[in-house]
Amino acid sequence: MAPILLTLSLSFNFWDIRGVQYTCRLYGTEKSHLCLNVCFLLLSQLHCVLSSSNFTQQPHLAGTEENLHLAEQIQANWKAFGLDSVQLTPYEVLLSYPNETSPNYISFIDERGQEIFNTSLSEPVPAGYDTVEDIVPPYSAFSARGEPEGDLVYVNYGRIEDFHRLEREMGINCSGKIVIVRYGKIFRGNKVKNAYLAGAKGLILYSDPADSCAPGVQPYPDGWNLPGGGAQRGNVLLLDGAGDPLTPGYPAKEYAYRLKEAQSAANLNIPVHPIGYHDAEKLLKEMGGAPAPDDSWKGQLSVPYNVGPGFTGTSSKRKIRMHIYSFKQVRRIYNVIGILRGETEPDRYVILGGHRDSWVFGGIDPQSGAAVVHEVVRIFGKLKQEGWRPRRTVIFASWDAEEFGLMGSTEWAEENVKILQERAVAYINADSSIEGKTHLSFLKWAHFITSGISGSDKMGLFSLQRLFSSLWEAEKGLKPAENQL
Repeated sequence: MAPILLTLSLSFNFWDIRGVQYTCRLYGTEKSHLCLNVCFLLLSQLHCVLSSSNFTQQPHLAGTEENLHLAEQIQANWKAFGLDSVQLTPYEVLLSYPNETSPNYISFIDERGQEIFNTSLSEPVPAGYDTVEDIVPPYSAFSARGEPEGDLVYVNYGRIEDFHRLEREMGINCSGKIVIVRYGKIFRGNKVKNAYLAGAKGLILYSDPADSCAPGVQPYPDGWNLPGGGAQRGNVLLLDGAGDPLTPGYPAKEYAYRLKEAQSAANLNIPVHPIGYHDAEKLLKEMGGAPAPDDSWKGQLSVPYNVGPGFTGTSSKRKIRMHIYSFKQVRRIYNVIGILRGETEPDRYVILGGHRDSWVFGGIDPQSGAAVVHEVVRIFGKLKQEGWRPRRTVIFASWDAEEFGLMGSTEWAEENVKILQERAVAYINADSSIEGKTHLSFLKWAHFITSGISGSDKMGLFSLQRLFSSLWEAEKGLKPAENQL
């Protein structure tokens, strides 16, 4: 499966268990140094590949049975690895889903209101995935419902300065229009807010090849570039870390008081929908009105990038109509929380977490990170079985509903806010652990971080350097210079 690609080149060796037993008989700094070395040697690329493959067998959207089953599987694995305790922590949060019987789409309509072109209802299914069920079609979570109709206006990235340029410099008013913008530069939720403040009736999002495709690389499945039928899913809320929009500041338990949806951040005012760049090209190629103000407004589609409003030539009387029928519903989500008690400071917590839910399979985001967390739990469990414990308590977390706005992690933090304020030492997040396929991006970063720590553990730094050197040699067939480590 695609998620297996690149998975994690963490290490290439196994360590004789006698080495672990010897390490665990040592004490103090010497024990710490050797345990760090053992951890690096126990890291297994194979285990990461198997975990990633296992986690991506089925779609697992937050709030679905599939994601609960995956949570229960991870809970069972972590218990078997030897953590002191592993629990599922449930919360009742507001989520958003497309309507199965009334799918979302955008239509090109003529002067009689007849639909002459409709955008795709789903993405093309790659070979080998034909029998997979529950693949959610592209949608913008928490979009308002509705069927707005109007002239189309292209507003570049949908930033404040883009709207200002249209209105103040070009005299183009977006009030009552359908706005189309490309992904990039700012969060999609800010694009929605900006479009609403400009008076737009609705917002269409698309990924332009200029922003989402690397030069010289073929689209998937022949390469790793975004195919023309692919559309970016995502939530469009501006939560600012508030978690569940109905219970801001408080854990979303069954007994919690909830805001009315109309009073919450989930009450968006305009429909929003993402489309692929093939569909976007069909909409944009007929655009009339003023030309793009400069080249920064132009992407790589075969269109003039006119801004509108409306269309030109024989299409001049045509409009755009959005058909958005997504719904919101309170559903139960589950975090997996595992604990390995510390030996010296059990009341101090170091937290390693990453989310589990994904829009579809999550090959990179989040399962490359989830595989890392899973592997660390396995190694720590093996060390614990030989008598080792960390200095401080380590909490491992598999968060749910991150894609909808960091909901699982936020609700857990809200439920445990007092104890975390007093006892938490650090949180380490593992989301997308890989990106691209040709470079080890953390070499200079690791050197920068470790060299900036006063009185840093030189033996630990040496272990990191040795690991990175092995990775570099395996990747390039070269040994890095001293100053590169």
